Amino acid sequence: MSKRILKQLIATGLFCSYAGAFNVSIIKVVEHEAINSVVDGIKDYLKDEDVTYDVETCQADPALGYQIATKFVNSKADVIVAVGTTPAQCVFKFAKSGKAKLVFSSVTEPNDIAKNFNNCNTTGVSNFVALKPQLALFKKLQPKLKKLGILYNSGESNSISIIKKLEKECKAQGITLVKQSIQKSADIPQAINKLKTNVDAVFITNDNTALSGIPYIVKACDKVKIPVYVSDTDQVVKGCLAALGPNQYEIGKQTGKIIKRIKNGEDINKIRIEYPDTMELFLNKAKATELEITVPEDVLKEAKCSDCKK
Repeated sequence: MSKRILKQLIATGLFCSYAGAFNVSIIKVVEHEAINSVVDGIKDYLKDEDVTYDVETCQADPALGYQIATKFVNSKADVIVAVGTTPAQCVFKFAKSGKAKLVFSSVTEPNDIAKNFNNCNTTGVSNFVALKPQLALFKKLQPKLKKLGILYNSGESNSISIIKKLEKECKAQGITLVKQSIQKSADIPQAINKLKTNVDAVFITNDNTALSGIPYIVKACDKVKIPVYVSDTDQVVKGCLAALGPNQYEIGKQTGKIIKRIKNGEDINKIRIEYPDTMELFLNKAKATELEITVPEDVLKEAKCSDCKK
């Protein structure tokens, strides 16, 4: 086979079927560690399988996401994996019409993709974390917590869903939720500087835009000695105080298991949507000391620490 023909086959996606490999095409919502950890988990779980990959990022842009999805559909990908809500919404249109098989991953609210997945060639793994135990953790670390600030992208549907649930749960626990919206990463400095002066702590959930600015958010909050809590355990090492949530790498492995089931011939329409297998509590002991926060003994016993061996 000539190099020219081989190049054409690879470009059209035909080489994958010619070689017998199973093609997994991945669309990431943005570039950051949590999303990359999901992809690493997928690849590591499937390392012994005959699988090829195409990986692209849509930068949380629906137009770009749809463009990439169209490209992957035309290349006859065996499975399209959407890491994040925006790319999942783009691919779902093709999956529903039978042109693709969609496995989503790290999507907080699957209903933001569709209300009904019956016979839509779609399944996946949500990274949703129950809010009640997270708030309970925050109150254990800060018994006098009254005002909790949240920074979120008002254009991310998963963030809007979380805000609605969080408002109800905060009210039930006697906490006032102070909201500060952003549209893009460039909005973070002004938004966090405004938010930090009016709250006892800041909470960043699975909002991809806000997560991209964690280093700046932590630096700004450190100046006024208020903690930053997250749902993404990978972010604690960056200076956040604590996180109660799934390990994104494990979310990726869980997604890999679903992909393998499809590769082995299982009907995607019979595979249920899954939620995290495990939850982990990560604590930054050095940050707690810096903020003069006394950590209860039961939290210390349960937590994995960012400044000790995990």
